[in-house]
Amino acid sequence: MNSNSIQASSLTKLKSGKQKILPKKRVIEPIPMVDLTSDDENEELHCIQDPFKGVSTEYLYHGNQSLRCEMCDSLLWSDEGGKGRITFGKLTYNLCCGYGKVELPDLKEPPSIYKDLFVNCNENSKYFLKNIRRYNSMFSFTSMGGKVDSSINSGKAPYVFRIIGQNFHTLGGLVPAPGKDPKFSQLYIYGTDNEVSNRKRLFSDSTNKSDGHLKHIDIHLIKFVKDFLDRNNELVKSYRMARNHFNDNPNENFKLRLIYKRDLDGRTYNLPSTSEVAALIVGDLERIIDHRDIVVESHTDGLQRISELHPSYLAL
Repeated sequence: MNSNSIQASSLTKLKSGKQKILPKKRVIEPIPMVDLTSDDENEELHCIQDPFKGVSTEYLYHGNQSLRCEMCDSLLWSDEGGKGRITFGKLTYNLCCGYGKVELPDLKEPPSIYKDLFVNCNENSKYFLKNIRRYNSMFSFTSMGGKVDSSINSGKAPYVFRIIGQNFHTLGGLVPAPGKDPKFSQLYIYGTDNEVSNRKRLFSDSTNKSDGHLKHIDIHLIKFVKDFLDRNNELVKSYRMARNHFNDNPNENFKLRLIYKRDLDGRTYNLPSTSEVAALIVGDLERIIDHRDIVVESHTDGLQRISELHPSYLAL
């Protein structure tokens, strides 16, 4: 190594055989934020001038995603992208699309009325984002299963949620047992005349109970999400189909088959139709059921575990 190469590097020339690596200076950029507790609908995004305040000194900051793959438009950090490769005259990377070998579909643009809940700063949007975990649980088909270890919460320390082993998703019958309230997927079938109030009662919010205005916003958002899913979600349409059959034949045993096999890859092609997602089964038609299908019976005790390999696993 000559003297010119040493001066051009980030190494400080010390005594013979000793070189010291100087750490790169962190580039701190403001983070745009919005105050969800503010009542100002015209509020603009403000920036936190010190985004590293309170962060451990051992925190490793990689800066922005400065590399862009010209084949799939993915953004990468410089440490994960490497040098890249020219493929068909375009700069590509291995991590995102394998140098252009993997064809990634374009991101599907959500309907504007739904997207507005995430990007606007009005009162409805702020309330929705503040309670988004509650709404997610409210419209989920499955419940989480796992062996919860409660022995750790024996003292006065803050509550700790600990699971032993693997957590999973479970699914119950289409109709609740006699005397029981509908939960999760059953809310799409049973007692739908009072569906909004049923969902609100089972998943209570943390707002001031005496604030009638916030109650009105909450009911409006629940109804909005319900109607939106009815129009756009194929799984919801399948469960509504089972609801119609149950209302016409309340004493009949039937099954809803959530189909495992898909003719087209949903990651590349358009979203599947209702007939590709689920099928209503009346009577004994076991021969048409694939062993990997999820079969939900109208009346059943207990819960069944959902395979994480099923195409509808994440959607449920």
